[in-house]
Amino acid sequence: MKRHAYTLLLVIGLAFFAPEVSAQNYSPGDTVTLYPLKGTFYANRFVGRKTSSGEVFDQNLFTAAHWKIKLGTYVLVTNENTGKQVIVKVNDRCPRHGVLDMSRRAARAVGIKGCQPVKARLLGPGWKEAWEAQHDNLPSLEELDVQVIGKPYHSSEPVPVEKPKQVVEGQYDLFIGTAATRDDAEQMIKRLPEQYQTKVEPHAEFGTDGVSLILRLGQSHHKVAELQSKLLEQFPEAAIRKAPKDRR
Repeated sequence: MKRHAYTLLLVIGLAFFAPEVSAQNYSPGDTVTLYPLKGTFYANRFVGRKTSSGEVFDQNLFTAAHWKIKLGTYVLVTNENTGKQVIVKVNDRCPRHGVLDMSRRAARAVGIKGCQPVKARLLGPGWKEAWEAQHDNLPSLEELDVQVIGKPYHSSEPVPVEKPKQVVEGQYDLFIGTAATRDDAEQMIKRLPEQYQTKVEPHAEFGTDGVSLILRLGQSHHKVAELQSKLLEQFPEAAIRKAPKDRR
């Protein structure tokens, strides 16, 4: 146990001194560079399916999908909002550039619910033991699903009751995700309930073929939040956005 704890602390220490770059080379031999990505998690419909590596997908394992990182690579993931870290193994492909799509357990372990900015650093094959140790030393998916995201889990403490949220003024839209191509964007739109499909506004991502999709609603924060919770299973990147002034 002490060895595993020391190993993880060493990873954490190295992460703070690594340079951050936007260039996406992902060379297997580069174990220093920090890559800024969007952290998301798999929908449950993929459970039991074969990944690009041939392994069967399991929400309880610390795995992830990425469009380019070599399959079998171990990656240290840091949630920028919470500072929490986890090691994942890339065993699948994700068509969305700039996204690290993790298992639900890995995402919950670092406090991700929906889509949040993360830093990724490639690790060498020698980190397999530390990756495996997490499955015994970190909370199970069932435990993580009941914890308050961003706060530590203690099995001896009751689950806190959330206080009523304050009313947020203004009008809001819903970002539903980023597609790698326009064809992928059309397929994403078709997965929306029919009444919302005509309200989607696509935006090309500068310097890539990617397309960001915004559901123009112009509704209260509360109503948009309700829709967000219903769509998160299908669209794990879904995030509330302030509506542009010219549309209010």
